[in-house]
Amino acid sequence: MPRLRSRATILFEVDGEVVVDEKLAKLLMLIDERKSILAASRILKLAYSRAWESIAKAERKLGVKLVEVRRGGRGGGGAALTSYGKKLLNRYLREYQIKLRKKLTIKKVKISYPELIYAGSNDLLLEHIFGLMREKGFEAIDTAWIGSSGGLTALMLREADLAGIHLYDPETGRYNIPYLSRYWLEDMVVVIRGYDREIGFVSREPLDDPLKMLIDEGARLINRNLGSGTRVHLDQILRREAEKRGMSFQEFVKAIKGFRDEVKTHLEVVKAIIDGRADIGLTIRSAAEKYGLHFEHVTWEKFDFAILKDRFEKRSIQGFIKILKSDAIKELAGKLAGYRVPEDSGNLIYGR
Repeated sequence: MPRLRSRATILFEVDGEVVVDEKLAKLLMLIDERKSILAASRILKLAYSRAWESIAKAERKLGVKLVEVRRGGRGGGGAALTSYGKKLLNRYLREYQIKLRKKLTIKKVKISYPELIYAGSNDLLLEHIFGLMREKGFEAIDTAWIGSSGGLTALMLREADLAGIHLYDPETGRYNIPYLSRYWLEDMVVVIRGYDREIGFVSREPLDDPLKMLIDEGARLINRNLGSGTRVHLDQILRREAEKRGMSFQEFVKAIKGFRDEVKTHLEVVKAIIDGRADIGLTIRSAAEKYGLHFEHVTWEKFDFAILKDRFEKRSIQGFIKILKSDAIKELAGKLAGYRVPEDSGNLIYGR
């Protein structure tokens, strides 16, 4: 009994679902103070990807932006609360103090940063590369699987060293490079050639036409998170199909079961299908074959790496590039289905 302690907190709910709890309130407080999602997550000992996820989850439920990204410049850049985010936080802090009769406080801690911070798309071969780096002495590596768009945003915020991206631009027919200007990164980064990766529709049983199953026969989709390259690619496929049928994209996807069900990694896509929570997903061949699922080829995509220019000479970055240029990556890729390593892997394809 002497070890028992009671604790009260404040929760904000919408339609019976918790939108803001104490942890999110502290995260918003620190973002407001530090102008950095990374710094806030390090202080709270929260994974960087979890910080992004908790903000995005609250924004989806509320239907408004809580945090905005500002480009650096004369007035400074970084992350900042929107006007709605500030109002929401102030209301939470006010109710917290009134009802609990104390202020919400955060213990001051010294922030330390890892040797390499990766933010971007989830990839099985990349996980193996980071595993090899750790074996070679690069132990302090943080990975945030926040999608290709999230990775570019993290670079824009200068909160990551390296971002893995596989974003296809249908207007130019090119991967990745056309997206740099959309994040004001043209002069801030270099891009290193990575490797090719096969993606396609995955299901428990062979499907003659996955799109027909989803759209006309009520099969359930498991989708990837907004901002991921796989999600961007699927949206492009569905947009083309909507145009063929004379429908708007929004109207079209409303009819697809599970379109709003999102996961962050390829293995989570596979697990949802194995568990029967979904019937079809878009993922990489390696994840599908690892668990004995059927795979229907869609395309080979280019998975490349954007790096902040002023961090290019970091020991960890150079160690990463060394692996891309070595036979080690070919050995790793050879153990996984659906990967091709080009001769120019590890070479600069943009910048400098």
